Amino acid sequence: MKFFLFNLFLFFSLSSQTLDEIKKLREQGRLEEAIEILQSNSNLNNIESETLLARLFLDKNSFEDAIRIYNKLCKVLNTHDCYNELAISYLSIGEYELAINSLEQAISLNNKSAMVYSNLALAYLVVKKNEKAEEAHKIAIKLSPENPIVKINYAVFLVKQKKISEAKGLLSQILKENKSLFIAELYMGIAHYLKEEYTQSMIHYNRGLLIHPESADLFYYRSLLYYKKGDYVNAMLDLKKVEKFYPDYPNVLELKKLISGDSR
Repeated sequence: MKFFLFNLFLFFSLSSQTLDEIKKLREQGRLEEAIEILQSNSNLNNIESETLLARLFLDKNSFEDAIRIYNKLCKVLNTHDCYNELAISYLSIGEYELAINSLEQAISLNNKSAMVYSNLALAYLVVKKNEKAEEAHKIAIKLSPENPIVKINYAVFLVKQKKISEAKGLLSQILKENKSLFIAELYMGIAHYLKEEYTQSMIHYNRGLLIHPESADLFYYRSLLYYKKGDYVNAMLDLKKVEKFYPDYPNVLELKKLISGDSR
């Protein structure tokens, strides 16, 4: 570790002008160009430029590359932001226990971030630590009661826990405050579906698709609803949209088989 620390600070920093140019490329979504400039510069190994490179990899969904850099940086920086971004990288590749460890470390450094608690709650849910998940969600809501993402994450948790009345109440509040959140429409649709309120479910799926017409999730769950209603033609058409927007979407083949079998 001492050898690493020595080498990390041995190199000169990239010029402020170069870093500003790279940041501008990032803002413009020109991630490949920004990464190429950073990686081709012999002075890469300094804290600011490596942090920027890790964030670019995270933006680009190159999570393994991001993790490799964050794992080095976080040991040196020991900051809330670094561990949070490392955790997001782990969450993105399904390494939930490692994500939990990183999020807990982030909280130990700063326990005032609602989004970190919200992310932690999502990870706890996946590993079936439901009580811890609910506790983390409630802390997140308390820290940032007006944050729509924090509230949506809690609503998703409530739907998955079959606490449908609570979920509907929270989702109604979210949709009243912000009519452009397709995820809220999706989960309101799912909540109605679980109560066999199919007309209301369809209304919310359709509203969600007006907001985000390329959402594989909305097309999948609307297909499931069409199948439930016996409308096999529209169910299959929606599944084709799912495959167009997300070719590896889970459970599509199983639903296709059900539709094909029942439509004969």
